[in-house]
Amino acid sequence: MTQIIINLSNKEEETFVETFLKKMKISFEKNEDDFELTGEMKRVIDEALKQDRSTAVDGKESLKRIRAKYGL
Repeated sequence: MTQIIINLSNKEEETFVETFLKKMKISFEKNEDDFELTGEMKRVIDEALKQDRSTAVDGKESLKRIRAKYGL
């Protein structure tokens, strides 16, 4: 088996290459281990870490509130 590593710079390139390989009936596997946070992602995480944790709610409660508000 031959292994080829392709480094893609954005999601559009990734989608294009995946579509191309599928159309050509070439099997491939994605390695998701090389994920890097963008500057924007880091900024959002840093802001979230500064929030007062005493007012935080868990994921289930958040979903409950979203469902109630938006009727999902």
